[in-house]
Amino acid sequence: MPKITLPIEPELKSLLESHCEARGLKQQRVINAALAAYLEDAEDLALVEERRAGPWVSWEELKAGLDL
Repeated sequence: MPKITLPIEPELKSLLESHCEARGLKQQRVINAALAAYLEDAEDLALVEERRAGPWVSWEELKAGLDL
């Protein structure tokens, strides 16, 4: 598995250690899950922003295209 070495703020490191120790978790697993969630959220946000940009279809146009 590839490794990443990055500095982390001391307060954040302390919180991570406390969290993992209290729950019997491995720091690597928590960091991997957090990074995966962050990246998924960023993808979702990009999709929302793309859809907000349009094009927009009016309700009347949408209804007309449905087989009701």
